[in-house]
Amino acid sequence: MTPTTAGKPGRPVDEDFFKQVLGRHKRLIVDRAHQFGSSGLPSAEQLAQSVAFAPQDGSIWLCGQRMMLLQGSAFGAIRRELIEALGLDKARGLLTRIGWQAGARDAAQVSEQWPEGDHASLYSAGPRLHMLEGMVNVEVVRFEIDSNIGHFYSEFLWHNSLEVDEHIAAYGLGGEPACWMEIGYASGYASSLLGRLVVFREHQCRAMGHGACRIVGKPAEQWEDIDVDLAYLDPGDFLSRSAYHSGGDPRVADLEVPADGKQMVGISASFVAASQLLQRVAPTQATVLLTGESGVGKELFARTLHQASKRQHTPLVALNCATLPENLVEAELFGVERGAYTGAERSRPGRFERAHGGTLFLDEIATLSLHAQSKILRALQEGEIERVGGSAPIQVDVRVIAATNLDLRREVEAGRFREDLFYRLNVFPIHLPPLRERREDIPLLMSYFLRTFSQRHGRQLAGFSTRLVNALLTYRFPGNIRELQNLVERGVIAASDGEAMDVVHLAEAGAPLMEGAIGLTAEGRLARGKQTTQAASPQAADEPQAVDSGAPELASLEAFFAGQERVLGTSLEALERRLVQLALERSGGNVTAAAQMLGMSRAQVSYRLKGS
Repeated sequence: MTPTTAGKPGRPVDEDFFKQVLGRHKRLIVDRAHQFGSSGLPSAEQLAQSVAFAPQDGSIWLCGQRMMLLQGSAFGAIRRELIEALGLDKARGLLTRIGWQAGARDAAQVSEQWPEGDHASLYSAGPRLHMLEGMVNVEVVRFEIDSNIGHFYSEFLWHNSLEVDEHIAAYGLGGEPACWMEIGYASGYASSLLGRLVVFREHQCRAMGHGACRIVGKPAEQWEDIDVDLAYLDPGDFLSRSAYHSGGDPRVADLEVPADGKQMVGISASFVAASQLLQRVAPTQATVLLTGESGVGKELFARTLHQASKRQHTPLVALNCATLPENLVEAELFGVERGAYTGAERSRPGRFERAHGGTLFLDEIATLSLHAQSKILRALQEGEIERVGGSAPIQVDVRVIAATNLDLRREVEAGRFREDLFYRLNVFPIHLPPLRERREDIPLLMSYFLRTFSQRHGRQLAGFSTRLVNALLTYRFPGNIRELQNLVERGVIAASDGEAMDVVHLAEAGAPLMEGAIGLTAEGRLARGKQTTQAASPQAADEPQAVDSGAPELASLEAFFAGQERVLGTSLEALERRLVQLALERSGGNVTAAAQMLGMSRAQVSYRLKGS
């Protein structure tokens, strides 16, 4: 079976359509060239830095994009099945369009990764990336580009094409070229980068018996019979559904922006799933329970949910329950009548009253005492409250959004959370994934925070270094989005205007970031930084961590448990103090949360703090 020329007529070039589709990428083009050197190509070191491996997460990253290694024989088998199932022309068109997508996305990433490159240097990065991805070895024959007059001409020789090897293995030599996906890649890369439709053609191909594959690329309007190429690209149908359609930015969730201007940013599957659940429940009156680790953005989700609800023009009242002293919980939630206790000189409403007609967001609700939980349960069930020191019931219409970083089911089993309140809150649970489970969103969040903090602090940075991007893509992020936000803000302040933010600008965070990064050396070998217990294995996040050398009490306890010492070399009081200190560090100084970590009461922790 050998390819034949497409029999269907093509369609004329719609210049207006392509200007609309590709014009939004003109912002990627800049006019300065000094980052790639005199050769106009990235150095071997720069290319190596664009690759990062995260085996603990099963991820490979190239210029901030997640990649996949696939055996050449598996690709060949897929290609053969497409040809057999669709027919040769349709399979050729599909593979050409897949190649276009890959090339266009590489162009967008390269432009963001090396923002100081000009047309020539950015364009020349494409063939090198194509080689790095294992598709073909590229030899430049002729390359001309003049942005001022819109001139473009490119001619290459392709050697060792994977696609041709698989085609010849399946069908032998024939009379038509076979580099379908690679032609699509070259066309998509050049078109996306230059903001105009560029089409490549294969004039010679090893599948036709030639010694190498020779391709030529130039603007679409300069080809006389462009209809044949457009028949395979099918641009009117394909591009309108691609990432280059003019409608909507796929990098930001399609939700109302909260009044504070903070956006929910992400394209990962777990983030999209959580966003869709939010969209589904927002128009209803249902109680929502947001769960997830500290720093994943529960408050932002709550504000976005309120903004997307029918209560968007009513108050949104937020309360972090973990910050309330035990003796002020009821007064803060339900209000106080004048004279209720010493110092209550006037009556004041609580959070439930202030949120009447709107939404009440209760963050870290698991930190409340059982007594306070029972009061909240009554308010939810009856729709009424009583102020502290009052006797008259007050009707309240409040939609409650609760949030916690603890497993409430386990808290119920442990007797620290009321079962009836759990079921009242758990009407519509939404779990927000940690940042390590939505790594595709890290480059988007980095760019968003860079814009935000550059405007806030009046800075103009050149972006991020490839080393920093790869370090952040492979970092575990125990502090999640809040930690990433703080890192980027620190870098914006530390870096100079016109400079790219690098690991060195993140001060003490730099070393932990680089310890887990794995990348390519200039010789094409894998290498990694200094290993830590956390990044040494895929199970690192769940395995016991090494004891801090600065904690002799814990070292003594470990030695005692291991049987290395017959006598415990520290006092129980010292161990308790050390455990309390560790819990306080992990809870950010929150005594109530630290007490819950240790299975103690807040009073017990406070007593030990006074004793220390």
